[in-house]
Amino acid sequence: MAYLHGISVLIVVISTVFCKKQPNIIFIIGDDVGWNDVGYNNPVFRTPNIDSLAKNGVKLNNYYTGEVCVPSRNMLMSGRYAIRLGLQHHELGVNPRSLPLDEVTIADKLKETGYATHLVGKWHCGFYKEKCLPYNRGFDTFFGYVSASVDHYSHRYNGRIWDLRNMTVNEGPRYNGQYSTHLLTRVAKGLIEQHDSDKPMFLYLAYTSNHEELEVPSKYKAPFRGKIKDKDRLTLAAMSSCLDEGIGQVIDTLKKRGLYDNSVIVFISDNGGATTFGGNNWPLKGAKLSLWEGGVHVPAFVHSPLLKENVRGTLCNELFHVTDWLPTLVHLAGGTLHGTKPLDGYNQWNTIREGKATQRKDVLLTINQLNMAKIHDSDDTFKLYGNDKHFDVRMHAAIRAGKWKLLTGGPGKHIWTSPPEMDLPENSGVDEISENAVYLYDLENDLEERTNLALNHTDKVKELLKVLGVYLKGAVEPNQRIHPEIDYDVMNGLLGPWVE
Repeated sequence: MAYLHGISVLIVVISTVFCKKQPNIIFIIGDDVGWNDVGYNNPVFRTPNIDSLAKNGVKLNNYYTGEVCVPSRNMLMSGRYAIRLGLQHHELGVNPRSLPLDEVTIADKLKETGYATHLVGKWHCGFYKEKCLPYNRGFDTFFGYVSASVDHYSHRYNGRIWDLRNMTVNEGPRYNGQYSTHLLTRVAKGLIEQHDSDKPMFLYLAYTSNHEELEVPSKYKAPFRGKIKDKDRLTLAAMSSCLDEGIGQVIDTLKKRGLYDNSVIVFISDNGGATTFGGNNWPLKGAKLSLWEGGVHVPAFVHSPLLKENVRGTLCNELFHVTDWLPTLVHLAGGTLHGTKPLDGYNQWNTIREGKATQRKDVLLTINQLNMAKIHDSDDTFKLYGNDKHFDVRMHAAIRAGKWKLLTGGPGKHIWTSPPEMDLPENSGVDEISENAVYLYDLENDLEERTNLALNHTDKVKELLKVLGVYLKGAVEPNQRIHPEIDYDVMNGLLGPWVE
């Protein structure tokens, strides 16, 4: 199999502690950007700015995140696994849940070290109380959305209420009809242009593209007509081009302000591509909402003039997880981790900047106590491991340790979705294997997860089940849907808090 070159759809601009000035940090997230949704992994896609930044930076080839938005973004903010936050399930929904209010955020720590902190774009870490909102979680400014998704033009949530704000001001009516990627790019550029260069900047730029709704100005579709026949896939390719254009404009603005040379740029995606909405993770198995590689193994890279010459343009194969950004960036800022709860993330700056081996030995992908698979009596893996004393293999869980990946319960559909732009047989992406309770893969030799080795390497399975059992003991109960449910009548037309 061709070597996979990944980039995360999150872009961070960071300066280094080795400079006299604290670095600027520009952190960019692409929403639902799949492995095969960037140009450097798919030549049909046009993302020249992303490709150039990745080519001249460090691609994080083994970068992992959550299987869906909520765990990913809350782990990013806190540096802690979703099992510590009660957010190991899929959605905040319209109930009073959020990143726990006693958690310290990455913005809190950077602000503490003297940074101007800005959030432009998608929050999705809770909004039921005023205390949940970004300007009470370490951000000086917030322009964007609090929910999972909005219409890219009307900026409405579920078609019924505005979800675009500048701090507490409803900006929906003002910007109704303006495309979200263009708008967020313009706001980000404005913050860079107005920034006091004597102070370091943390710009968290969380685009809503490529999340559905599948909408984009028609001019971005033109280059793909005749190349991509599938309507949804063509629209998503166009959305990716528009996203790339915005990222290029942000970087150009940094250069014009003289801030680029003392900045580090990180780009990641929050989870794998949503294949039901035009996304693609080929040749990885699975998609968003699954624990297969296509759901949790995403594009990611770091770009900066502060990187050592010998690592620029290289591929980093060390394990990296979304929780690692908090300790890594706080280190770069010259800050301390005092006041945080015990972190699951590791400071990875020496791995990125100098190519040193990581301290991370494993990545917990999830443990969801609410998701228990129904097991067939004929399943040989359940017969072998069903009575394991350390971990209930019916539970939705996964862990990567070294080259090995263990999955239990129901990881998601067994399918490789071939991109419509590739000339492949119709059934090339379907795996007709039976459902098992336990799966074990050697990812160094089988990144596509085609050969389940759970019955061949029993010692390794038992070893990793024991590790999962240890993690489970440190997990809190999932924060389930509780009352009072959302009350739109108290919001005055802008999606926001409804609990005192």
